[in-house]
Amino acid sequence: MLLTFFIFLIILLVLVLSHEAGHFFTARFFGVKVEEFGFGIPPRILSLWRDAKGTLYSLNLLPFGGFVKIFGEDLPAGEAGGNEVSQPGSFGSKSAPKRAVILASGVLANILLAFLALTLVSGLGVPQAVSEEESSAYPDAKITIMDVAPDSPAARAGIMPGDQISGFQKMENVQDFIKQNQGKNIPLSLIRGGKLFEISALSRQNPPEGEGPLGIALGLTRVKKSPWYLAPADGARFTWEILKGTILGLLDLIQSLFKKEALPVEVAGPVGIFNITSSAINLGFGTLLILIAVLSVNLALINILPFPGLDGGRLFFILIESLRGKRISPKTSALVHSLGLAILIILMLIVTYHDIARIF
Repeated sequence: MLLTFFIFLIILLVLVLSHEAGHFFTARFFGVKVEEFGFGIPPRILSLWRDAKGTLYSLNLLPFGGFVKIFGEDLPAGEAGGNEVSQPGSFGSKSAPKRAVILASGVLANILLAFLALTLVSGLGVPQAVSEEESSAYPDAKITIMDVAPDSPAARAGIMPGDQISGFQKMENVQDFIKQNQGKNIPLSLIRGGKLFEISALSRQNPPEGEGPLGIALGLTRVKKSPWYLAPADGARFTWEILKGTILGLLDLIQSLFKKEALPVEVAGPVGIFNITSSAINLGFGTLLILIAVLSVNLALINILPFPGLDGGRLFFILIESLRGKRISPKTSALVHSLGLAILIILMLIVTYHDIARIF
């Protein structure tokens, strides 16, 4: 549990700090002063150091991520209360395109992180489904548990998707073995994360239709490794597939909310992600990298939504300013984004409550 929590914190830090690093480096590139780069969420507990350009690097109490404080971000120049940020080093003094790039750079950094993780995964090897007809051409294909039905004997025994079954040559041998021992304790030798272990599950005499005695779906998989010169291309392709799938999932989610239908996907907060991390650790380093990539793409797309308090909300304000030919009042901007942030925190608390309720 302690190792899982430690890895969970590292994943959160990598995701959020890469996002904030995108803002940090583009702000520096355009000559905007970065007042603080915080590790963790305030209150501040330690000032680590201050660099030659005046940026304070701080350690904060809550270890879930970080932040970048950009000089004059919420006080555009030329408005009441914004005169002090009309200096060359302020965010508000920059043109709309430059401010837009600074705001969008966090999202781009998350997409880049996903690409790098998936490029590494492509080089290390990714699971590839193999049909029974193809199995003769791939002697390294393994019998793999593709799915576990909720509240089934397999789920209660701790069997997980991705586990490989050892000791059988063909899938039909596994299916015959389970059928012959229907209603009994069925021992299985499983490989998870490269480690072999034994597990036993009490199978059902009369299982629900379509589930089988144990409640598992079987398939053949092999590890496909890309040559180093093709890994970036495969990483880019995998990133695009995850990006496309996440966009479609978000659109379905938004559509369901407006239609007041049941959500097509489960929404997970920090507690839910912690549980997913626990499962990913058991499946190996490659699965952890895939999880980082998926979470990074999700973080990027959520941040680009035109909602107050998010990067997309601030970009939307810049678009309005460009269409009006006039800056939005800093008081209005600060009020709207603060309200949006409060709503997001409330939503996160609700999601976390449902995560905990699902566990117990």
